[in-house]
Amino acid sequence: MDSKLNRRLLIPAFLVILAGLSAAVIMAMVRSGGSPGVKETVPIVQKKQYVCSMHPQVIRDAPGECPICGMFLIEKVEVDRNTIDTTLAEAVMQVNKSVLAAATTVRPEISDLPLVIEAPGIINYDPRRIETVSARFGGLVERSFVKFQFQHIRKGQKIYNIYAPDIFTEKWNYVKLVQGYPDRDDLTKEALDWFDILGFSKGQIDSLKHSPKPDYHMAVYCNSEGYAVSKDFDPETYYFQAASEQKDPETFIAGAGTIGLNDGIVVETGTPLFRLIDIASLRADLKVKTEDSPLVRKGQKVIVSDAFDPGRSITAVVSQIEPLNGGLFQTVKVYITDKERRLVPGRKINAEIMAGKRSSMWLPSGAVVDLGSHRAAFVKENDKFVAKEVVTGIRSKDRIEILSGIDPDAEVAEKALLLVDSDSFIGLD
Repeated sequence: MDSKLNRRLLIPAFLVILAGLSAAVIMAMVRSGGSPGVKETVPIVQKKQYVCSMHPQVIRDAPGECPICGMFLIEKVEVDRNTIDTTLAEAVMQVNKSVLAAATTVRPEISDLPLVIEAPGIINYDPRRIETVSARFGGLVERSFVKFQFQHIRKGQKIYNIYAPDIFTEKWNYVKLVQGYPDRDDLTKEALDWFDILGFSKGQIDSLKHSPKPDYHMAVYCNSEGYAVSKDFDPETYYFQAASEQKDPETFIAGAGTIGLNDGIVVETGTPLFRLIDIASLRADLKVKTEDSPLVRKGQKVIVSDAFDPGRSITAVVSQIEPLNGGLFQTVKVYITDKERRLVPGRKINAEIMAGKRSSMWLPSGAVVDLGSHRAAFVKENDKFVAKEVVTGIRSKDRIEILSGIDPDAEVAEKALLLVDSDSFIGLD
């Protein structure tokens, strides 16, 4: 009896719920503009993604920071490429090929210009003016007065004292001749010649004439003037070593150490002691670009100027051209005379090589911009500047040779870099 009553109560309740759900569905369709019995496609909502504006490969499903640069990620927006309006694509030139600007223009110059090749360099020693100082007789060096690299030595300066028993016999024989035959200079001529070879000074010879008996000690004087360096000093590799150790040449000189002529060493006749450099005669080692090297000839005029004092210059000629070694530069050597001794070895210099004349078409160097594998100039066309690829030749001071790419009557922007964008991105015709 109770179960029948329950079933009778549940059926009306189920019908009431079903009617309510049907009414809700119909109202929702009415609000959305649909109608019952019509199937409607539900739009698919795409999941948002976030990307770095600097590193597009970084894509995340939630906002955050770029793990590479730390910038905030922005929402990625898909662009429908089919909606782009292309009606002006053919009417407007690409922005990287033309520039609207007011710039000073120049025309190419066709003339004979003197070729001036600019070359940086460094002052080096003249290996032709390096003298080796050797021991003229053997003995024990009691005291040395030449100790440090690049120490200035004057002619006639005492360089060391030596205990020299090897020449005691020659000195004693001369003393006995002078004492026995004071008026016979012909008998002492041979001895005097030998003393001159040994480097005896006039004062030392005069002291022997008045000495009752010579001793074993002797002072040795220098016969030349210059700067002392060690006996194994090589000017061809010295500054290369400084460069390889990334040291300033003048600082490298200051820390060069001793020359090896120390107190207490024993020397023999002919032993090399040190070398003496005459810095009044120098050599400029210039670096000429390989592309300019075919224009350089031996004997061409060179103007060398001090990088620290550009107003002071020395005129010389090209003395030697080293063979090409496949690098970017070729070495040109110029021997110069600096009587004022203001050009210190190791100092950087600038040089201009006068390489004759050349008839060609020229533009100011600033009118051509170097793009790496190409060069370009901006030619004025219909109030716009259009980038044109040009083939260039040599440079001569502030002029550059134009071999092809523009016409002689073209108007070219004088300052090409002013028309280049911040990224130096140029499209060439």
